[in-house]
Order: sequence, then structure tokens, then C-alpha cells
Amino acid sequence: MTKTFHSHWSDVLEGTWRWPNFSPAEIACRGTGKLLVNETALDRKQALRDWLEKPLIVRSAYRSPEHNRAGGGATRSKHLDGAAFDIAMANHDPLAFEAAAREVGFLGFGFYPGSGFIHVDIGPARQWGERFPVREMAFAAETPPAREVLADSRTMKGVAQQEW
Repeated sequence: MTKTFHSHWSDVLEGTWRWPNFSPAEIACRGTGKLLVNETALDRKQALRDWLEKPLIVRSAYRSPEHNRAGGGATRSKHLDGAAFDIAMANHDPLAFEAAAREVGFLGFGFYPGSGFIHVDIGPARQWGERFPVREMAFAAETPPAREVLADSRTMKGVAQQEW
């Protein structure tokens, strides 16, 4: 497992970040801007994003020791190793999210329905918190976006309508 520390997320060299759906700023410590790149954890996070085919809204990822202490975080938090992510459930069915996260190799799960997120990490298998209540109506399947009619778009104003 490769880990690389950056004193600020903006120090990540262009072209070295290999996770297309996440930026260094999203993964960096919210309090200090410091970043610990844990490649194994980020690979699993990218696999989860690919599996679910929808954005993962990151509430918290890496936490520097000073930020973790100031926020009252656990002294052995997996966030300190860049190995944990708190993901908002606003756009996910929590049951489907948990199943997919387990499938791609996350082992630690913390459930926070009152705060609207699930903690996932690559530490030892364990879980805590009360699971999200089952929704009366499951999330509807997402429909693909309709194809824009170019002739009606702002970028095509004044261009003769053609058969596309």
C-alpha cells in the first residue's frame, strides 16, 4: 500500500492524480489542507464510484492529527491514515451503497442516519451505529439525460438547422 503525504493538496503535481472522479481538494483535510494519499483506499473509493455510477459526496476523508484532535475525532481514526471516507447519502440508497461498498472491499462501516452519512474504511471488519431506516419508496431508477437539440441550444443560435 503506497501512501504519499503532501503539506497542502495544491502540491499534488499535475498528471499524477489518477482518480478521475475525485480531486485532491475533496480528499484533503478540511481544517489544514494537508493530504495523505492512500492509494489502496482511493482505488476502492473509485471502484465504488464506478460501481454505483453516480457521484460520491465526500463529507470527510483525510484528517491531519491536529484537525482530528480539535474536532474530537477518535485517536485511532482511519481518517488519520487516509483510509476512511464519510459519504453523504443524499443521492444514494443506503442499503445499495453499503452492499456496493462491501463488494469493492470496504470493511469498516459507521452509520450516521441523523447526520445523513455513512463512514467506510479499509481497516478491520467492524461496524457501529444504527443503520438508516428503510425507505417506504426505494430510489427510482435514474433515467439517462435527454439528448440536447443543438439547434435550440444557446451555442447554436444563428446557425442554420441541419440534420444531425
